[in-house]
Amino acid sequence: MKIIVKAFATIREVIGTGYMEILLEDESDVQMLLKTLTKKFGDVFRNQILASEEKLAPYVKVLVNGRDIEYLNGMRTKLKDGDEVAIIPPVAGG
Repeated sequence: MKIIVKAFATIREVIGTGYMEILLEDESDVQMLLKTLTKKFGDVFRNQILASEEKLAPYVKVLVNGRDIEYLNGMRTKLKDGDEVAIIPPVAGG
């Protein structure tokens, strides 16, 4: 299945683009997507978004079709063909 990934701020810088399409096996979840992205982009990506293999770093938000996975099934949120996943790192400003 094809998943659309949108990356913002520092994540966009790490992967070199704000938009990409990733192919995953059917029945994959957010955790599998993040593992796939980590294999593709390495430790720099992983360190930006994950506190552990099963937990996002503090303040990182992952949205599936505009809905925060925190209010779905967390890292185990199932994905389906055509889903759009946004990865948003913490943002500071003032």
